[in-house]
Amino acid sequence: MMKLVFAADHMQILLEPGVKRIGSAPDADIVLRGEGVLPQHCEMQVNAQGVMLKIARGAAVSVNQRLVDGLLSLRPGDQIAFDTVEATLVVIDAVRPGERPATPEIDDVNVTTVRAALPKYTLRALTGRMLGRSYPLTGATVVGRAPDCQLRLDDTNLSRKHAKLIPTNEGVVIEDLGSTNGSFHNGKRVQRAVAQAGDEIGFDTLRFQLLELGQEGMASAPAARAGVPRWVWLVAALSVAAALVFALR
Repeated sequence: MMKLVFAADHMQILLEPGVKRIGSAPDADIVLRGEGVLPQHCEMQVNAQGVMLKIARGAAVSVNQRLVDGLLSLRPGDQIAFDTVEATLVVIDAVRPGERPATPEIDDVNVTTVRAALPKYTLRALTGRMLGRSYPLTGATVVGRAPDCQLRLDDTNLSRKHAKLIPTNEGVVIEDLGSTNGSFHNGKRVQRAVAQAGDEIGFDTLRFQLLELGQEGMASAPAARAGVPRWVWLVAALSVAAALVFALR
């Protein structure tokens, strides 16, 4: 586990798995007060592999005194400046099996824990420069080119606010937001649809596969079936049935 230790008046922040939105907006997961901090300045994607920093367009962020942008991986000890708000990424030693955790060894009076519900679904890019990259859906997610989109895709064919994805217990609701080039569910243009794990979701020519976390290896079959005409499956089933009848005669 890691934590952010700030140089000034901000509390230390324990980083638990999930996506942490950082900015001056009151509903941000980590609220920073600084004259140059944008409402949605950046976000940290925390998982077992480490911490990824995704920086919003126009946001001033430095890592180890070097101005950075886009998406980059952070390492323990990195010094991060969110405009003028400075912090250091620090590793918290894991507790060994059988040991009692040291009672608040993290200056805990001044520590705030940021907890986020683990996402159920993730989008895996099937096309374009993002090929193979995954985007967890941590809640209602607006997709588009605008800087304040939760999933910002830098593609000129997308509308500024192209579509909204809403995770539910029954699947992910796709809502087109009046885009010019359309939103798609398994290749069909839709205004509203419900996608299941394994389905394909598209925005203009960009294509993604919807995966349920923990079930990624089982998701390819539904996606493959979705693009096959129903009559093909019917002919295949009749062929198998005919072969069985012939074998039993």
